Amino acid sequence: MEPKSHENGFNDDDSNRGEKVWLVHRGGFCAAIKLNQSNGAVNIEPGKVLIELEHNGEQMYVDDDDIEKANVGELDLSEDICHLKHLNEASVLHCIRQRYASNLIHTRAGPTLIVVNPMAPLSLYSEKVVSMFKGCKTEDMPPHVYSLAQTAYRAMLETRRDQSLIFMGRSGSGKTASFKHALYYLTLAAGSTNRLLTAEKVNAINTILEAFGNTKTVMNSNATRFTQIFSLDFDHSGQIASASVQIMLMEKSRAGRRTNNESTFHVITRLLAGAEGHLQKELQLDNVNLDENNLFVYISSKLDDRQKASADFSRLAQAFYTLNVDQKSVKAIWSVLAVIYHLGLASATKVGSGSTARIQFAHPSAARRAASLLGVSMEELLAAAFTTSLTNSNPGTPTRSPPDSLDNTLNAAFDSLEGLVIGLYSEAVAAAVSLINKAISTSIHTIASILLVDTPGFQNPASCGQQAGATLSDLKHNYLQERLQLLFHHMTLVMPRERYAQEMVEIDMEGFNESYPGPLVSLIDRSPQSHVVRTSQRDLREADRRGLLWLLDEESIYPNANDDSFLERLFTHYGDRESQSLLRKAPGNRQFVLQHLQGTNPVLYSAIGWLKNSREHPAVKNAITLLQDSSKEEISSLFIGNLARGGTIFCGSIAGMEGTQSLRRVSSIRRSFTSAGVKRNSVMLQVKFTVDGLIDTLRRTGTHFVHCYLLQHNGGTATIANGKLLQHTSEDIVNVPLLRSQVG
Repeated sequence: MEPKSHENGFNDDDSNRGEKVWLVHRGGFCAAIKLNQSNGAVNIEPGKVLIELEHNGEQMYVDDDDIEKANVGELDLSEDICHLKHLNEASVLHCIRQRYASNLIHTRAGPTLIVVNPMAPLSLYSEKVVSMFKGCKTEDMPPHVYSLAQTAYRAMLETRRDQSLIFMGRSGSGKTASFKHALYYLTLAAGSTNRLLTAEKVNAINTILEAFGNTKTVMNSNATRFTQIFSLDFDHSGQIASASVQIMLMEKSRAGRRTNNESTFHVITRLLAGAEGHLQKELQLDNVNLDENNLFVYISSKLDDRQKASADFSRLAQAFYTLNVDQKSVKAIWSVLAVIYHLGLASATKVGSGSTARIQFAHPSAARRAASLLGVSMEELLAAAFTTSLTNSNPGTPTRSPPDSLDNTLNAAFDSLEGLVIGLYSEAVAAAVSLINKAISTSIHTIASILLVDTPGFQNPASCGQQAGATLSDLKHNYLQERLQLLFHHMTLVMPRERYAQEMVEIDMEGFNESYPGPLVSLIDRSPQSHVVRTSQRDLREADRRGLLWLLDEESIYPNANDDSFLERLFTHYGDRESQSLLRKAPGNRQFVLQHLQGTNPVLYSAIGWLKNSREHPAVKNAITLLQDSSKEEISSLFIGNLARGGTIFCGSIAGMEGTQSLRRVSSIRRSFTSAGVKRNSVMLQVKFTVDGLIDTLRRTGTHFVHCYLLQHNGGTATIANGKLLQHTSEDIVNVPLLRSQVG
């Protein structure tokens, strides 16, 4: 039985006939009255109750477990769900939905803020609204992103302890938008010495980072593909004395390959569409056909798309001016991005056969343009693109390439060219971040910081109709979301209970069903307890188990290993009955399912290509050698300086580590990468060590969580004008099962 949910709740005279309840069903919930015995409910089966549906008056017997108590109508718009007398799932969902219908997209859950993606612009964020929250105490403010930012700011001033604002949620749920609003508030409310950081500069920084780190995906038309820590460092007066940006876990591989229905990072398409006149000629883009097939870049043929991309490039160029960035450095970055486009045109081909076979560029003219822009010879570019390494690598570091200086297989040539492009893009991003930090960082002594953390949202392509399976990059983003969920669980549930126990305060846990992210996190990242054991024994001892990331890393070392052998090992370790609630096989080729978010969000993964992508190609490191050896002074000086400042660590795994004073005080991330140096070619262990450092850093701060909710699976791609959607109250606006899975 799945009756239609009733949006308007209860009538005023319902209490005379019985108790107001919610009937919970798979499609949502609906208002009902649990009828009193005097209303004809006689000889009811044990475990059954008689209810009357509010919207049509139908009476039926239902299981008592399918009933949840409802609150009085006055609590429908409660600002804090903790104030609900009957705190259950249906009542929470009803409160969030009713507030959303009234354009109230912010709701508190105790100290945590819930923000529903409005899918349309609202007049909730402005300098005037900032002034209303500035200086207020938490209890005097309504739920709002500004109020949480103000709470963190006040806590930082009062305790002199670093604070953090952590934005969590699915892809397209509006995390980055809320992140920007919080940053805008703190910039205006706190002010900065000598106008170091202004609203205009913040907008410029966001414009640059969005261009370099965002892309279009099936789930989100402007998806963030990197994790960002924006650090605001405050002096004794409470003003911002310094600031910095750190970029980590960027989906660098996207720069080196085209994905079906998805594009590369925005900045390249914007540059190609927007470069005009002298700049276009300098980048040697004046005589190229943008419709020509390119290995790495896709340009929409639609006139509207190209006009928008051109306008976006103008804003991007203006953003660098706003930050007073040296234009020679900006031109050097444009040159590197144009090189990526030309290399995509150059492609690769195999000529000759047998012992005389060799790899060369398929279109030498495009390769010559790339070499000219880089300030290197064709021979140097050819060697960087198709040679295993230009420098002596650590002999103890495992590589996936044979020791030959030139691999004569065409597929390997494409892999190598892809690696070079990934390296070039990584260095361009690191340079852009270093230029940002140079504009907003100072050496002034500060007392404490506020860290704002924005991450890629939780990825589940199947929710948008993609049946091919989630990728290895999706797993990395989902793993970070699971770790943040685990941190949230520890900070909001475990620590308060431990404090109650220390103070001998008894709390009633009856009826409290606690879900815990720990088991799935352990399945993904559990460190090996002993030496590497490659075994097929079904009775593998618990002590020998290791997480998926470690299994993938270890398997990639073995010469004859492949994606199938990785999956075999994975299910050797986690094929037992106890693990079936976390991991199960899928019918598709090389597919499996992980039960993410405490089982509320099962994600189908495709392991095709995972072994190959779990190792960084040696050609990635050839990029920095090319850039530093450039005959063009603006390129060589930028990237030599970038390396010296620490702007890139492990080829762009973290950019901007040089900037923040708070991260120099809490150097967990830097220490984690020092320990990861032994495995620096391992993409998977870089992910684990980076996340370890990030979580350890956040644990040392006063944490403030923002949970962003998506109301429709396509909410991240919906284009809705003038806020028209919010004028409706029809419940088909809210996908209740989707919202339930996020609240749960």
